[in-house]
Amino acid sequence: MSGATNLQGPAKVEIGLVLQGGGALGAYEWGGILALFDLMDEAEKAGRDVTLRAVTGVSVGAINAACVVGAHDRNDARKRLGALWGDFMIRAPFLSSDIALYRVPHFYTLRSDLLAMPTWKYFYDTHSLLQTLSEHVAFDVLNRSETALVITAVDVKSGALTWFANQNVGVIAPTTIEPRHILASGSLAPQFPWTDIGSSDGTVHHYWDGGMIDNTPLGAAIDAFDPDPDVGKLLVVMNLFPMRSELPQTYIEVSERVDQLRFGNRLRQDTSTAKQFNDLLSTIRRLAALVPEMPADLRDIVAKYKIVKPIEISLGPQDSLKDPYGFRDFSEQGMEQRRDRGKAITHDTLKQFFASQLAA
Repeated sequence: MSGATNLQGPAKVEIGLVLQGGGALGAYEWGGILALFDLMDEAEKAGRDVTLRAVTGVSVGAINAACVVGAHDRNDARKRLGALWGDFMIRAPFLSSDIALYRVPHFYTLRSDLLAMPTWKYFYDTHSLLQTLSEHVAFDVLNRSETALVITAVDVKSGALTWFANQNVGVIAPTTIEPRHILASGSLAPQFPWTDIGSSDGTVHHYWDGGMIDNTPLGAAIDAFDPDPDVGKLLVVMNLFPMRSELPQTYIEVSERVDQLRFGNRLRQDTSTAKQFNDLLSTIRRLAALVPEMPADLRDIVAKYKIVKPIEISLGPQDSLKDPYGFRDFSEQGMEQRRDRGKAITHDTLKQFFASQLAA
């Protein structure tokens, strides 16, 4: 890569990608993934060893993550993401984004049994998403991939955050990932029904959207990294929820603004904690180097923790003000604009890291 050929980064770099939930805002992630893939391609052409080690996601982030890991290679992932989002697009230029309150093709449909409304526990039927996932995700590839996939859902009865992974990641045991696991991660209540998934002991668990508890699953991505301190570790976090917005004018906009604040603020807390932990770990390692007689068990404990460079891909104030209630805007124009904007922001944010750390 030009402009930084004299810089020497780590011999190997692992990347962890963290994808939030956010409905149609997931098109920003689509674009961000395309930009990340382009930069990885350039780095590999320059002879660098760069690996997508883990992709974690929740809700629409889990859908995007499944397309990435459930693909044969990056080019295949690009095609699968494009086809998936193409299926979700509403190609009706004269209709408002409110059309998505009734239906999004290949995703969900408003229930038709209106006379039973007093007994409803959800508003939309999401069965069509299972077929969509089966068409666009190669689950056999996903389940044997060397890239870790971790998605989350909430057990309705116990309230526990549950992790589904295609391989051992930290304390998370592997699960054979199926379309229902992805659907479970995106079963946002009260709009969508919970998703039933059976366990090995015959118990059936009921799951809602993992974003209700944690919309930014950072920890699993960090756990997947190689503990070797000589391996560079880049944590790319897609943040779909900027702080600023216009004042909401309807009940629906009020509800969406509440979600923006609820889902977005946890990321700021987590990234702040990660940076503090990196500083603390760096200090501990410097001190450990001064104690040659440190017991082996303590030295092993210090060694297993990882210093990770987190980079947050965030929308700017101009994006949030132009697209304040994009959760439900599945229009072709809206999603293509988000894809292009997400690609541009991600490329601009990551290019300096790739130039300095992954230069040949």
